[in-house]
Amino acid sequence: MVKGLSFSELYSHLDPKKFLEEHLKNVALLAAEIIESKIFNLPEEKKDKIKKTCFISGICHDLGKSTAYFQNYLFADEKEKNKLKNQKETKHGLLSAVISFFAVKEEFKNEGENLFPFISYLAVKKHHGNLKDVMEEVVISEKELELLKNQAKSIDDKKFEILATNLKECGFNILLTKSLVFRWIEDLPGELRRIKMKLRDLDSNDFSLYLTVNLIYSTLIDADKTDVVVGEKRESASLEFDEQNVVIYKKSKSFPKNTINSLREEAFNDVLNNEMDLNNKIYSINLPTGMGKTLTSLAFAFKLRKKYFDRYGVKPRIIYALPFLSIIEQNGKIIEELLITNSIHPYSDIFLKHHHLTEISYITEKEEYEGDKAEFLIESWDSQIIITTFVQFFNAIISNKNSALRRFNKVLNSIIIIDEIQAIPVKYLKLIEKIILELVEKFNTYVIISSATTPILFENKISRLNKERYFKILDRVKMNINIDKKLGLKELLENLTFEKEKSYLFIFNTIKCAREFYGLLKQKFPKEEIEYLSTHVTPKERLERIEKIKRKKIKFAVTTQLVEAGVDIDFDVVYRDFAPLDSLIQSAGRCNRNNTNTGEVNLVYLQDDNSRSFASYIYDSILLEITLEILKKYVSVSEKEFNEILKKYYSEVSNRKSFRESDEILRAVGLLNYENSEGAISISDFKLIEEDLPKMEVFVEIDDESKKLWEDYVQLKNIKNIFERREKFNKFKSDFYKYVISIPLKTENMPPIVEGFGYINKNSLRQYYDNVTGFKCEGEVAIW
Repeated sequence: MVKGLSFSELYSHLDPKKFLEEHLKNVALLAAEIIESKIFNLPEEKKDKIKKTCFISGICHDLGKSTAYFQNYLFADEKEKNKLKNQKETKHGLLSAVISFFAVKEEFKNEGENLFPFISYLAVKKHHGNLKDVMEEVVISEKELELLKNQAKSIDDKKFEILATNLKECGFNILLTKSLVFRWIEDLPGELRRIKMKLRDLDSNDFSLYLTVNLIYSTLIDADKTDVVVGEKRESASLEFDEQNVVIYKKSKSFPKNTINSLREEAFNDVLNNEMDLNNKIYSINLPTGMGKTLTSLAFAFKLRKKYFDRYGVKPRIIYALPFLSIIEQNGKIIEELLITNSIHPYSDIFLKHHHLTEISYITEKEEYEGDKAEFLIESWDSQIIITTFVQFFNAIISNKNSALRRFNKVLNSIIIIDEIQAIPVKYLKLIEKIILELVEKFNTYVIISSATTPILFENKISRLNKERYFKILDRVKMNINIDKKLGLKELLENLTFEKEKSYLFIFNTIKCAREFYGLLKQKFPKEEIEYLSTHVTPKERLERIEKIKRKKIKFAVTTQLVEAGVDIDFDVVYRDFAPLDSLIQSAGRCNRNNTNTGEVNLVYLQDDNSRSFASYIYDSILLEITLEILKKYVSVSEKEFNEILKKYYSEVSNRKSFRESDEILRAVGLLNYENSEGAISISDFKLIEEDLPKMEVFVEIDDESKKLWEDYVQLKNIKNIFERREKFNKFKSDFYKYVISIPLKTENMPPIVEGFGYINKNSLRQYYDNVTGFKCEGEVAIW
């Protein structure tokens, strides 16, 4: 609002009261500021167009709120508001989008035909919803045109005139009038027809337009929510940190001097001593399991961050993506210790953990945010270092959803560590490779891939940071190949001999298999302590058991493959059911990690009572076939040989595995088909985690804390206001979900449904839940 001008008395929000022009100006300026702060590898005129489009979209995004319909809704009492809320006349997105389309068109009228007006139209129309197939967005019905005219007609002439004047004074390129809006509504069908013709000529192999749409959409919704929820853009925290801070942390730990720690230190220095060229955007740290990849990756990322700052004057955020929650908690503790050792408190604006169970708490040195503000800042990745799941990260770049894509602008110009990349389903590797290549080349983003088993990716674009010799030096384990004959669980146990001083880890492919073997093992060794892990055990108990295994030498542990990647546990002997080769080698990383002796990994091929292998229930048949062909040539494989046979494996995977799913979604990306109502494959079909069985969430009341949490949850229904109810739940949601498991919907032992969850109270635990193996799943093969 420019000093001396009066307000229009039109409002965007009432809690708190905010004049419409004030909100539009704030969003426009913030959107332009977000783009201005970015460093792109694009022609300057392209960046300028993106910035102007974001500014105009911000100015226009809520202009539909100027209608009498919306203003009446805003000031109605609660009962009337509920009645008006879903009426078409109250909606403001489409009218705002029409104005934004023509305002952007006017801005670029002397620069030839381009799609920026339509991109603005899309972003504004969908700023409260999810993106759909663009071919559906170029269709406007007579009913919609009539609705637009009625909405425009309802706008108060005097108020709109003041609003238009105020927006012009704020830098908007047009002095709006109602007659101009009516003319644009009349012209809209013809404009959309022309756009439709251009969209038909889109190249399905060109992904740059997709990223531009995502950027403008993300920037608009991020700026909009920032102004509404936080009130103003927060000043970013400063983090002075480089690779030497990691060295200080390593020294503080006083790691014992032995062969494995000497090799870890050598690999650490090997990576950091690389000459750094900012023209190289993708890096690989490929080291054997247990070689300290977490600290090495972080140290290199901080070194890269400093180099980036020296050139551009900007400190990029570091986004650390991992496949599993258990590893996030483990590595999150390391990052917190790393900061604290260097006298830096891990406030939320310095370090943030983000996943679906994140505690809704955001604390800075100066302020503590609660409720919607805390949730928004967490989900917006408003921090210098973010550790998050693969699902959250990859959905920020490949999605149609508002809630995911609003983080897209935070990904640009960041340094991304993708740890345990082999956990990405093979069918999506090509999709992720293509999108990341476009990101790094156009938007000055850097990627560090860290794994002991790195798939073939970015072959000609990747800088390898360490020598392969570490794979040839280390010989901590020998993998014995026993796959000529399939065994049942009883037969497996009958063939085993155990040494008194050794510890044993059994990794199975299904929960049912793990549970049955635990029972057999317990019968044989009733007095022995046996730890059990699966996703049918509550997250709280799982983490406690993992910590217990880390602290003391457990004789036996029986688990599903949830421990195979990144979980820092160590056993003398590992038995692993047959699986794709990369999974087998990751499992071998749970054996003799610290090189105290020669570890033994025994690969077995297990089958159920119907002679079907357990591996076939969950793994791709081609990956199993390739693994079988490679391993059947060996009696045993030493750790020194792992890297070479992995190369053969990934080469065969590239040659034989179909990437149809990647190709179909890439085509949708090129054609901007975000979500299709006619069944065609679209961007929304990208699902990093596929659920083969319908699941239901079950709350398990195992202790006094869980009992209190359930009581608090049930009381939520007494809060009538949905936003207040959600805010209250967010305060204990993280603790609540420590007691939630997912079970197959078709289990015959289904607990009662209470308040949207399956509910197992303390009195019925014996019927539904075993205190060791967790949920008693009956009549259904339980997949991990």
